[in-house]
Amino acid sequence: MKSRRMGVFALLVILIVCGALLKDGSAKFPVLNGLVFNIMRPFKFVTNSVAGGVNSTTNFFSSKSDLQEENAALKKENETLRKDNTDLISAKAENARLTQLLNFKNAHPGLKLLAAKVVSRDLGDFKDTILIDKGSEDGLKLNMSVITGSGLVGIVDGVYGHLAKVMLISSPKTRIGGMNLRGDSRVAGIVNGIAGSDLSLEMRNMARNADLLPGDTIVTSGYSGYHPSGLIIGNIEEVQMNPGGLTKVATIAPAVNFSHLEEVMVVTNYEGFAKTLEEEEKKQAAGETAKGGKTK
Repeated sequence: MKSRRMGVFALLVILIVCGALLKDGSAKFPVLNGLVFNIMRPFKFVTNSVAGGVNSTTNFFSSKSDLQEENAALKKENETLRKDNTDLISAKAENARLTQLLNFKNAHPGLKLLAAKVVSRDLGDFKDTILIDKGSEDGLKLNMSVITGSGLVGIVDGVYGHLAKVMLISSPKTRIGGMNLRGDSRVAGIVNGIAGSDLSLEMRNMARNADLLPGDTIVTSGYSGYHPSGLIIGNIEEVQMNPGGLTKVATIAPAVNFSHLEEVMVVTNYEGFAKTLEEEEKKQAAGETAKGGKTK
C-alpha cells in the first residue's frame, strides 16, 4: 500500500516537472523537451479525447433539444393548418348548399319560404323524421311542405314553439301525389317510402301500360292537396309489374340525400285543397252531431 502511494507521488512529481519543462524549457533544453513531449503525448491524447467527448455529448443533447422544440412547433403549425383546411371545406360546402337554396327560391317566386336548420335526425326503422329549429312561433303548421334546393324533403308532422318534426318522404307512412315530368308521359301515381336502410321510394297505382322508363324524373303532382306541384321527388331506377299483372310499380331514388340534411326551407303560403276538404269534413261532422242531438 505504501509503495503504491509512493508510486503515485512520484508520477505526480514527474508530470509537474514535465509540464514545467514543456512551458519554459523548450528553448533551454530542446532535446530534453522533445523527450518530455513524447512522454506526455499519451496523457495529452487522453485529455483531449475526454474533452472532445464531453463537447460532443453536450452538442448532441443541445441538438436533440432543438430538434424536439422544432418538431413540437411543426406539429402545432400542422394542427392549425388542418383545422383551417377543415373550416374552409365546411364553409365551402355550406356556401354551396345555401346557393342551391337561393337558386330554388329565385326559381319559385310564388312560394313563400322559411329557412330552417336541422337539429336532429332519426332515419330508418320506420322513423324517418328530422327536427328543425322553426315551429309554431315562426308560423309553421302541420302538413307544410319541407324542401331543399334538390327537391322535396317531407311534410311538417308535429309543431312546437320553436321546433317542428318533419316526416321524410322516405317514410312508409307518406302518401304523395307524383307525376312523370317527361312531357309525352305525364303518368301520375302515389309515392311512398319503402321500409329499409336505403331510404328509397316507390310509385304505385299506375296502369299496366303506363309510360315509365328508368331515368324519368318524378315530381309532385299537387293531387295530394298538401304539396305544390312541380317539386322534384326523384328519378326512376326500375319499373316492374305488380304480382297480379294489373298495375306497374316504379322504384325511385330520392333527389334529396337525407343523410346529409343540414338546412331546409318550409313552404309557408301553400294551401291546397286538402285543407279545404278537412274543413268541410269537420263541418259535416259537426252538422251530423247537431242533428243527432235534436233527434234525441
